[in-house]
Formats: sequence, structure tokens, C-alpha cells
Amino acid sequence: MKSGIFLSVREKATRFPGKVLKPLGGKQLTALLIGRLKESSRTDMVVLTTSADPRDGVLCDIATEEGIPFYRGSPDDKLFRYRDAARAFDLDYMVIVDGDDPFVSIEHIDRIIEYNMNHSADFTLCGDLPLGATGFGLRRDAIEIVCNDRPESNTETWGDMFLRDPQFECVTLDEPNEDYRRPDIRMTLDYPEDYKFFTTVADHLTNAGEPIEFPAIMKFLKEYPAVIDINRGAQEKYERHFIQSGASQFNS
Repeated sequence: MKSGIFLSVREKATRFPGKVLKPLGGKQLTALLIGRLKESSRTDMVVLTTSADPRDGVLCDIATEEGIPFYRGSPDDKLFRYRDAARAFDLDYMVIVDGDDPFVSIEHIDRIIEYNMNHSADFTLCGDLPLGATGFGLRRDAIEIVCNDRPESNTETWGDMFLRDPQFECVTLDEPNEDYRRPDIRMTLDYPEDYKFFTTVADHLTNAGEPIEFPAIMKFLKEYPAVIDINRGAQEKYERHFIQSGASQFNS
């Protein structure tokens, strides 16, 4: 099984413009995330997947500077983009990581890939982690089925296309580490208060000479729980936005 990590990112944010280019941990956020994803011990490659929109050229430049390939595809349909990138790099299995999630857990990405080396789930995630800490595993055959015989569309949110379809085997891996079972923690970037959360954590770890890695992040948040409150209200704001728009909250 040839696997890859797809960093799904675009430069089109409206709630917090320019968020994926903000400084974090001494680098641009996207560069920091690429560096972290390259630490995976189970994937065959990391690919930045973005659109053909000219605004996204800056992201391709970052990918090149960080030593990974990129793929530019459908401007709105993420699943078409993932399918076409999987074809281009001849991948059987992908873990999708959103560009909004700079603290995603690399060890859990590896766990998803490892699980699917011996199983044939179509959609896999790790349960009970902080929001933004899990990648989403997709089998290429499953993406091909979803994309087959339909026009391109806006798939900004796409997880329910697998979760609500009984033809797909969807697996949630249990989390054995009690300290990691914290779905109340928000680790995704949509608003300025989210960015304040990320910079607070990253600055502390950097100043302490600690790596910006998931175990160190969770240890810091356990010792300083007040940091979690910085962006606690952002999730309610995000949920109101999706209720008003009528869209699914599952965004990856």
C-alpha cells in the first residue's frame, strides 16, 4: 500500500484572512505544518494539495521551499482534488490534514496508516482527540466511488459523504491515552482567538526549548489549563455559522 499525507490548504479565508501564512513557532504556519508532517514514519510522501487559483501560488512556493511536491486541482471540489492528486502520485491511501490544523498529531496520523496496512476501511479517524488533532484516512477506491459520475461541486465539507453512506466502512480508532481524550480542546484556526491560542502554546514551547509536537502540546495544556479558555468561545461561533448556512460542521 503506497500512502501519502495530503496537506489540504488554500489562501482564501474570509473569517481570518491570511491565516495559513501567519507566523507560528518561528516559521509561517504552513511551513511549520509541513515540517511537522514530514516527521511521519509511516507515510511514503507528503503532498500539498491546493487549487489552480493564482492566490494559491504562494502555498506552492512554500511547499517547494520545504522540499515537498504540490498538486493544484479543482478550485472548489476537495474530493476531486484529492482523487486527482492520488492518481498523479499513484497513491492507494491518503491521510488528509487540513491547513487550519497546525497542531495535528503525527503519531495519530501514523496510527491511521498503520491500521489500514492490515485493514480495508474506507474512512478512518482517531476519536476523542482535541478538535483539529486527527487526520482523516481515505482509501483511494472510496474517493473514486464518491467522485464517479457526478459533476464537480463545492465540497468544503465532505466527511458526511462517507459517514452517512452505508456502502463505506468507516472506522473511529479509540484513544488509549486518557490525557489525550480531550474533545473539549479546540485546535483549529478560524478566528483571531484561535490564533492567540496557537501562538500562546507555540511561544511557550519554543521559549522552553520544547518541540512543537502533540505530546508536548498536551502536557503544556494540562499544566496550564487556562490557555484552553482563550478560544473556547470560538467553537460556539463556528457552530452558529454552520447552522445558519445549513452546511455540515464536518470540515476537513
